[in-house]
Parts: sequence; structure tokens; C-alpha cells
Amino acid sequence: MRKLDDYSGDFKPDLQPGDLSPEALEKLVRVYAKLYKALDGFWYLNVMDRHSNDEAMECDILVWERLAGYEMDKICKAFNITGSPVVRMMKAFQLSPWAWNIKSDFEMVSEKHIIWRVLHCPTVAALERENKGREQTQCNYIEVKVNDAYAHHFDPRIKVNCLKTPPRQSKDDYFCKWEFKLEE
Repeated sequence: MRKLDDYSGDFKPDLQPGDLSPEALEKLVRVYAKLYKALDGFWYLNVMDRHSNDEAMECDILVWERLAGYEMDKICKAFNITGSPVVRMMKAFQLSPWAWNIKSDFEMVSEKHIIWRVLHCPTVAALERENKGREQTQCNYIEVKVNDAYAHHFDPRIKVNCLKTPPRQSKDDYFCKWEFKLEE
């Protein structure tokens, strides 16, 4: 049977992911990643509207701290991820639905030391357009706690250092830069 590039044809009551072509599966993964990001934004904005930005921020941190271990365990198990704790963490980051929403690069200093630079972040870009200064809180407060939660899931000895966060010097500047280092 020919793999589906889209679903424009007849309804298939027994449709399975294996029925899709590699290109269609990639498209579906990218759609799921956008839905993941949208869900995060929708619930945050609703808590902010009903209560306050501070309450939404605290809820956001609690949710992401809880999700960190769950998400990383699922990804590591599904893809048999191995390596040092820092390398495992970065491999799992690359496969996270969130990673499909951003553009980033990695500098592997060593197996125990990786620099992660976010070249484009749609969340921060939207917050910059909002022009209320929330992009600084997103990166300087929320992401510090969330990245710590991800790192500590792999090994509590991983130290996370924020090397750069907004505001950006220009629209061509990268968004943020993080250091993950396993300390003995």
C-alpha cells in the first residue's frame, strides 16, 4: 500500500501512523509541536486573565518542573538515549516537542559541558511584540527554574548557568544562551 502524503482522500477507519509517508509524519510532528506550544500559551494566558501574571508564572513553573522528568523519561526510553548526563539531556532536548518550535545550536565543550544557544524563540518573539517586558521574566525567572528542573532530572550535579537573556541588542541577535556543566 502506498504511504499517504496527506489525508485528502477517503476516510480510513483503521488509519495508523505507519500509513503516513515520512514527509507526512514530519509534518504531523511539527503540527503536534505547535499544538504543544499553543496549549502552554493558552492555559498561561487564561490563568493570567483570571488571576494575575504572577499566579500564571508560578503555575507555569510548577507544571514545567513536573513535566521535565516525565517528558525526558519518555523521550530517553523511546529513543534509547545514552551518554553522559549532560549529553543525554541535550539529546532529549533535541527530540522534545518544544525543540521543534525553536531554532537553536549547541557547542559541545566536552561530554560534561555543553553550551545551548537559542537562535529563535517564538514565545520570546511574541512577548517582545507585546512590549510589556514579560520576555525578561520568561527567560530570567521561569526558564532558569525550568532548565534547572530538566538538568536535575538527569543529575543534580549539573549546574545551569544563564549566559545571556533578553533584552536582545537587535532583532538579529540570538535570544538566549545557556551553559550546562556537570560538576564533580
